Amino acid sequence: MTPIERQLILVVDDNEAGRYATGRVLRRAGFDVLEAGTGGEALLRVGQDRPDLVLLDVRLPDMSGVEVCRKIKTSAEGASTPVLQMSASAVDDQSRVMALDVGADGYITAPVEPAVLVATVRSLLRIRTAEQALHEAAIDWQTTFDAIRDGVALLNADATVQRTNAALATLLELKSQEVIGRPLDELIPPCKGEPPYLEALQEMHRATREIARGDRTFNITIDPMLGANDKPRGAVVIVTDITERTRLNQQMQHSQKLESIGLLAGGVAHDFNNLLLGIMGNASLAIDCLGHADSARPLLQDVVRASERAADLTRQLLAYAGKGRFVVEPVSLSTLVEDLVPLIQASIPRKAELTLNLAPDLPAIQADRTQIEQLIMNLLINAGEAIQNETGSVIVTTEVRRASIEELSTYLTDHRKDGNYVVLRVRDTGGGMDEETRKRIFDPFFSTKFLGRGLGLSAALGIVRGHKGAVRVVTAAGLGTTFEVLFPGGSDIRLPERPRETSGLVPGEGTILVVDDQEIVRNFLQQALTRAGYEVILAENGQEALRIFAQRSESISMVLLDLVMPVLSGEEVLPHLFTMKPGIRVIVSSGQDEGECMRKLQEPRVAGFLQKPYAPASLTALVRNVMGTPVIRHGQGV
Repeated sequence: MTPIERQLILVVDDNEAGRYATGRVLRRAGFDVLEAGTGGEALLRVGQDRPDLVLLDVRLPDMSGVEVCRKIKTSAEGASTPVLQMSASAVDDQSRVMALDVGADGYITAPVEPAVLVATVRSLLRIRTAEQALHEAAIDWQTTFDAIRDGVALLNADATVQRTNAALATLLELKSQEVIGRPLDELIPPCKGEPPYLEALQEMHRATREIARGDRTFNITIDPMLGANDKPRGAVVIVTDITERTRLNQQMQHSQKLESIGLLAGGVAHDFNNLLLGIMGNASLAIDCLGHADSARPLLQDVVRASERAADLTRQLLAYAGKGRFVVEPVSLSTLVEDLVPLIQASIPRKAELTLNLAPDLPAIQADRTQIEQLIMNLLINAGEAIQNETGSVIVTTEVRRASIEELSTYLTDHRKDGNYVVLRVRDTGGGMDEETRKRIFDPFFSTKFLGRGLGLSAALGIVRGHKGAVRVVTAAGLGTTFEVLFPGGSDIRLPERPRETSGLVPGEGTILVVDDQEIVRNFLQQALTRAGYEVILAENGQEALRIFAQRSESISMVLLDLVMPVLSGEEVLPHLFTMKPGIRVIVSSGQDEGECMRKLQEPRVAGFLQKPYAPASLTALVRNVMGTPVIRHGQGV
């Protein structure tokens, strides 16, 4: 067992015989005893030995016992030490009052019975022990209080802060002494139209509010405390900084909105592309049937051009859905901007000065050139429109800089990774936007004009998301607008040679099974491939395709397979085709993005992909190329 620690009593008396007699009584009662004959020696002992109690004579040779008591109680070492004053001569009430007023915890007169002395000492020590336990509990409580990461405060019945932890002062960017004693309404003003916090105390039940303070958002929970008469005597307030949580929730809601609209956009684009393929393809075939002087030729050419513009709209839909990356290659942002400026200069108001600050040795980004061109054009056109008829500037900057995960939290992005980024910044000195407008600029068809202007900025956001980039808008009414786009940094620029699309139809031979659920698409493909020299077999769904292929697999050289069909989809048909004829060449087609389709298929034996809509020349060129490649069986060329 741990031995019980004996308590130490300091006996201060200039009479040696009195000290001895008193010390003997206390030792017999189980205390340890120190002795001092003067006030100076007593003060030294208190500082060095830290006794648990001082038994102090009133009359001492160097100073009065009352003065010694005052000095003990005002010192850092002895402030909490009980002092019991004792005197045989100063027995009047005035002496007693004087001693108690300077801090003595008790006053007895001599001679005193030993039992009374011991009981009095033990009583004062019990009080000291209780005070120490209370003090330690208060320290433990405050330490626990301060360890809480949320801000916590105790309010009185007037909603004034009486006590607080360290976190609250930190959250409010104040010192603790600047928080205590101030009304909560003053520290965190309620939102406009909301009642003061005092009313929440009087409601007698928990109240929760969200308050914006500068650029930060706080969640405030108020739990009223009741007094003995069941009336409010204050409250416990918990203040939580939910700025980051709010930002993440907003980003998640925005991402969910984009995802929902993106799914719709992707579906619309797929169906629209099927129709455009029939319109564009058949119009192109009809043009080839007409002479150069035929009066119907320019009309059909207008149909093709209108179809191409419609196809561009579907590309914007796919871009908005973040599913429009087609040909990924190293791209230089600076070079791309320089190439686009002559084309877009006419869209910039005459009074607006276009300034280019383009880094010459910019690392490449892995991107789809056409999509990035669309992004740059949309941002520049938007900046030009912001200038309107006023004199102003549009400044385009490219650079490389490092962005931290914390900084990326201020951007719209699905990818947060610390590292180097290639930056495209488009700034205008126009009228800027208010906060409500800024929140909606990426919504489809939203515009500050009297009618919606299309998918410009929403498509731009989709392109950024599709390239794993990030975008941020910095604006304020009257202060202009800056769009800043970050792309993951690339390697040295090695621009590939892009093949030129050949005009006209490429002759060929062989039998092709065309599988598509759209009749207009099947008719176009039959016409285009037949004129190119191929025999064509048609199937309107996957089930019919498998039936025909099972009967004529030996004579079928290639399958042109649509991926999205009723009954059996192209994805479901593919494995059956390769099982029946492992070396069959298959080109898959879809109105959706190639990368997404191929990732979903996970089928390396697919020989090619056609993105709808496409021109007859693109179709026959790919067919000719695939028909000329070796047949693949079990991963081996034959």
